[in-house]
Amino acid sequence: MDYMALKHTHVMFAVLSIILFYTRAISRLASGKLAANKGVFIASHSIDTVLLISAVSLAVMASLNPAQQPWLMEKIILVIAYIALGFVIAKSTTKAKQAGALVLATLTLLAVGYLASAKNALIL
Repeated sequence: MDYMALKHTHVMFAVLSIILFYTRAISRLASGKLAANKGVFIASHSIDTVLLISAVSLAVMASLNPAQQPWLMEKIILVIAYIALGFVIAKSTTKAKQAGALVLATLTLLAVGYLASAKNALIL
């Protein structure tokens, strides 16, 4: 697969991942039925797996080393924070904590999107 096709695949799976993330998070804030659906769970994790594989493949194809690319290191750290916030949303028993984590996850996703498009580090 050439670089542009892989990049478009990565972006498509990123959008699908975000849609499913919000679907599950909003479901948890409401009834929780959709979030507990086995099909949604499997689809979400399958899409996230393909997203991760495409991300690593893109970095390898472009010879990007996170230690030499501060924007990429920040993006990886933010993606880990986003995943952790997803766990907080999934495991929290209070709606306030879930909503707070969802707001933080949204801010994290905005920063990841900025880093992906601008390739300009925010902190490092």
